[in-house]
Amino acid sequence: MPKHPSPQRVKRHQIYTVWEAAEAVGVHRQTVIRWIKDKGLSADTSQRPWLIEGREFKAFLEERRVRGKCRLLPGQIFCLPCRSPKNPEGRIAEFHLKTSTTGALIGICPDCGRLMHRFVGRADLDQIRAQLDVTISKAVPRLVEPDEPNETVTLKQEARTHGKAQRQ
Repeated sequence: MPKHPSPQRVKRHQIYTVWEAAEAVGVHRQTVIRWIKDKGLSADTSQRPWLIEGREFKAFLEERRVRGKCRLLPGQIFCLPCRSPKNPEGRIAEFHLKTSTTGALIGICPDCGRLMHRFVGRADLDQIRAQLDVTISKAVPRLVEPDEPNETVTLKQEARTHGKAQRQ
């Protein structure tokens, strides 16, 4: 289920029940009820079924989505455990090249001491290096060919029988 349901799936001029609203954005109906009770989604709760105007529902989802986004400055990396953007400890970070145009910027959170990761383009690296002391390293390949084949591997095929052994 999506963390931030898309407001594009809601029709502005339609009126939704709780069940229809949940189905439209792909969340559980209890989630929509919780949004109405706790999070400020306006609905007509004077009678059953509760009715939600599409215009209000769409605005609520768009506002939730905007509130959840966080714009990072060039020298910042988002720390997931702290849930906030931070400058790495000592303003030191490493850049691991992943593809020819992108890589991972890795730093240590000054508050919790955990690793923080941010994927950035090589084009943005100069702007980031103005803020941080960045060490660039080439990525280690994931698969490495051995110099010589493994000795336990036999290269001849053995006859295989599937199923039960046949009696003669």
